[in-house]
Amino acid sequence: MDLSSLKNTTPNRHLFKRIAAVVFSLAVIVVSYMVMTNASKEARDVVAVLRVKPSGGVPAYAPLTESSIEKYNLIKSEYTEDMVLAEDIEDVKGKLSKYYLRKNSVLYKDQLADEKPLKNEWLYQVNEKNEVLTLPYNFLEVGGDILVPGDRVRIRVSYEKEAAGGGNPNLSFSTSSTVTKTEILFDSIVVKDMLNANSHSIYEVYKEVQKLSEDKKQEVMKSKDFLANIQPRALVLEGTSAQINNYARYKGLEGKSFLITILSRKNSDVILDQLPTLEKEVESWIEEESR
Repeated sequence: MDLSSLKNTTPNRHLFKRIAAVVFSLAVIVVSYMVMTNASKEARDVVAVLRVKPSGGVPAYAPLTESSIEKYNLIKSEYTEDMVLAEDIEDVKGKLSKYYLRKNSVLYKDQLADEKPLKNEWLYQVNEKNEVLTLPYNFLEVGGDILVPGDRVRIRVSYEKEAAGGGNPNLSFSTSSTVTKTEILFDSIVVKDMLNANSHSIYEVYKEVQKLSEDKKQEVMKSKDFLANIQPRALVLEGTSAQINNYARYKGLEGKSFLITILSRKNSDVILDQLPTLEKEVESWIEEESR
């Protein structure tokens, strides 16, 4: 057998592999160079924005000062128009943070407010002709945690009344009998807020927790104190003068009781819908506590 042909072909194959390896290596070097060049270019192409400076972050509704914010060069490709530019630092000083801001977090325009929100701000929105009253109730009998501020309810009142002709005129003494009557006290009235056992606004409790950092929020919301503070004991209702006068007629009656039913939310403005994530978390912990 003639082996000369085999000897001649083997070096050609090795040569081809070497050329392919060299070409591949050059391609890798070229691509790497291009990537590094583009990265270097992007690193030089930056936008100066503002970010949170203190190690402990900025608390909710704290005024921003020179010591609480700093300039930070952000890669232009990561910049969005809702971020606060470093050149606007003078306009930002004195503004309030709407909630807790972490250290090194970039400032966004919608995180800042000119003034602190009013406590129980819904009171400022009550119609001047309307009035607000507080009505104690058993939350377990009225939908438990289903009923929330913003809901509309119908309230019936039951009371005892002396029956007509209850006494016998032929007897030296007369006996009286009573009957229980039920009437609609409020056909439809809005629950503006709810009070806990300490007479504190439950809506304000939710709002205060929402201002905390995420870690602190988780810690507080898992506590027994928080769960106790969101258990309602009284309704805060907004009604017309006629409705309040009607309530006053029955307030002094002995043996009275109220039946409260929840009406459709179709035309209601439920306040806690503004805090859906928080509400779902609270509901899950309440279920865990009740097991």
